[in-house]
Amino acid sequence: MSACPRCGTEVSNPNKTWSMIGRANKTDKEIELTLGFFMCPECEKRFLSVLEKQIEKGTFKGVVEEIKGIERGFTQTLDDLREKLEKLKNERAELLEEIEELKRTGETKASTLEEEIASLREEVDSLKEMLDDNDE
Repeated sequence: MSACPRCGTEVSNPNKTWSMIGRANKTDKEIELTLGFFMCPECEKRFLSVLEKQIEKGTFKGVVEEIKGIERGFTQTLDDLREKLEKLKNERAELLEEIEELKRTGETKASTLEEEIASLREEVDSLKEMLDDNDE
């Protein structure tokens, strides 16, 4: 529905309609317009009115640029992921090395404690023998 520019009467049905492609907008996407040719039943003024505006998917150049932008984004993401993976691999190697060092330290301490316990048992046995010898 469009209003007559002269008298303001609402005119519901256009005499003729057609579509046309308008100029590209700032994002390089074309606008498809549906126009209507009306005649006012009151004052008989003829006028044009835009019935519908629809943004087209874009020009070929715009689509190519959009694809290039997406490709740059994917490339950057891929580079970031590669860098992150490399850092994680290095951190994993460092942690495995630290674990091995802790295992060696733990084994050394366990071995030392076993030797001390064996020595203390020998001392206990010798003290028991001494005490048994004194009782007789």
